[in-house]
Amino acid sequence: MVPIQRGPLKTFTMKIWHIPSSLLLCLCSAGMALGQDTSDSLPVIRLSELTVNSTLKNMRGRVQDFVMANKNASTEEILSRLPEINMIRRGSYGMEPQIRSYHSGQTNLLIDGMRVHGACTDKMDPASIYIEPQNLQGIYVNSNTGSHIGSSIGGTINLSLASAMPSCEPYFRGEVSSGYQSASNAFYESAVLQYARHGWAIRANATYRKAGDYRSGGGRVIPYSSNEKLNYGISATHGLTRSGFIKLDVLMDDAWYIGYPALSMDVGRAKARILALSLFDLDIHPNWKQTELKIYANRVTHAMDDTRRVNVPMHMDMPGLSETIGAYASATQVLNKKSEIRWRLDAASTYLKASMTMYPQTGAPMYMLTWPENRMIQAGFGGMFIRRFDSTSSMTVSTRFDQYRYSLESAVAKDQLSVLNMSTSDIHALLKNVQVEYTKKMKRHYRITVSLGYAERIPTASEFYGFYLFNAFDNFDYLGNTSLKREQALKADLQFAYNRKKLHFTWNLYISRIRHLIAGTVLDNFSVMTPGATGVKQYRNLPHATLAGTEAAMMWKPAKGWQWLSTLKYHYGTDQDGNPLPLIAPLRLVSSLRKEITRLSLQAECETASRQERVSKMAGERVTPAFWLIHARASYTFKLKYMEQLRVDLGVENILDRSYYEHLDWNRVPRAGRNFYVMLTCGF
Repeated sequence: MVPIQRGPLKTFTMKIWHIPSSLLLCLCSAGMALGQDTSDSLPVIRLSELTVNSTLKNMRGRVQDFVMANKNASTEEILSRLPEINMIRRGSYGMEPQIRSYHSGQTNLLIDGMRVHGACTDKMDPASIYIEPQNLQGIYVNSNTGSHIGSSIGGTINLSLASAMPSCEPYFRGEVSSGYQSASNAFYESAVLQYARHGWAIRANATYRKAGDYRSGGGRVIPYSSNEKLNYGISATHGLTRSGFIKLDVLMDDAWYIGYPALSMDVGRAKARILALSLFDLDIHPNWKQTELKIYANRVTHAMDDTRRVNVPMHMDMPGLSETIGAYASATQVLNKKSEIRWRLDAASTYLKASMTMYPQTGAPMYMLTWPENRMIQAGFGGMFIRRFDSTSSMTVSTRFDQYRYSLESAVAKDQLSVLNMSTSDIHALLKNVQVEYTKKMKRHYRITVSLGYAERIPTASEFYGFYLFNAFDNFDYLGNTSLKREQALKADLQFAYNRKKLHFTWNLYISRIRHLIAGTVLDNFSVMTPGATGVKQYRNLPHATLAGTEAAMMWKPAKGWQWLSTLKYHYGTDQDGNPLPLIAPLRLVSSLRKEITRLSLQAECETASRQERVSKMAGERVTPAFWLIHARASYTFKLKYMEQLRVDLGVENILDRSYYEHLDWNRVPRAGRNFYVMLTCGF
């Protein structure tokens, strides 16, 4: 095994990282039941203490059963249920979120406004896997281009962290949960504790998950699909003497023996350490509100290996490291009763390094850098101008500018890329984003929103500097290219909404034209580095591509206690020659029918996806068959004398035990078959 080398942020590892997890679990063993009322111009979906903000406007609070139908759901499962998002699956853990078929390099994935970069060259550790539902205050999804939060052509996901707030009256609240799932013999334990009094408050939480190899439809055991993790964090808030609050957030996540059945390697250990200090709600001026100043740092380590695999021709280790420090300032400036501007200024520095050591049966080990040591420095400024003309119409103009610099950090990194005749000089880029959105309310129950935008994004470290990165999706080794141009996108979005007391409906239609799309092209005269690889590809710019699609959501309440919710999404992608783009999900529909009877809740759910015949032959895709699933869920809440509540959730997923996989599932690995689950939640 090759140890992971520490980067320049040597002082970042602090004693707080070494807090024993058992101590924090004991601290959190009482748990918490917390509810807040949130108000925003964007939709807010109430999920116990979790809220979801989405661009599907006026669906506020109406998709909670769809998103959190299974109280034992992970953050990845919650994201997969949102209308704008699909998940690329390489295993039962570490799924990569897509926004409208844009992959992770084309979108922003933030944790509480902070940039967190995964340490895996194979995208096995998106930032979302380091967040548990117990950590969350809300999920914000912006599928448009002109987000003032950060430059991207695909949109932004921001996972907002929950925190405690001081109270005039002291209180102590808690919640503990324990669950089990049969398909993977999985156990789930979580606890949250909150204590507050005048002037300060503290919130602590911990979640433990352990799952074995799961069974697919028909009872087949999927090898190398187990995982185990512990997530724990503390948030402390103190009220300042004159105005505002100061808050410290510490979040830690440790995972072991994570299996990836669609890949040739697993993960022996992955660790994330996230630290943030912020000031917010400062009384700067009567016309300035929602002020926040934050500094943060995070460190992610990720170690891939194949020691648990059998019949491996040559064992390999692939450790990776990501270290980021950053800061941002944001505020809302009220110009008058009808106008305001939301400002954001931010900067971050990210250091990346990943390597591979191969151990042949004869001879000395072979070592190379797969991410040559590199640093990305980013500084950006964004604004969102909101103008309400009257009670029926408004306009929003969003803009964002980002200055980027990529640089190689060592002589070894430069020497390695020089072998491929690639430039080793620093790379500079200024990104520009703008969007205009107009909303008009017609009559009493109808609303139409139209938006146009332009966006740019810079290539990722893998696309610039990647050195023989094996891609199990098409079985090619990939090389970076320091001559890549930035991607540019023109986007248009049309949204229609209908709202009545018992019926709510939202429909979106979008189209995007992308210039200089980055994709892998075959290099004929290069030898592979990975045993068994088909060949070598290098990232190049294609002339252009088109993405389009639609999303819809409907909530109907036909009678007292009844709710019927349906969501639909469809995506379409093609390159300049009319060939389908890879990893485009087909038509997908989910419908849920729920009946509330006092403290009893019963729910039936149908989930279906159509056959995907538009496949990318260049990427080695094959036709994916259609599937449909049926789930049943129930919950009952007991009112007891010595606790706030005792809730039991149980259900069965994939009742018919169908063997299926989705189009975004790499290497057609079947998903879980019939799965019984039970969850017990105690709050006080």
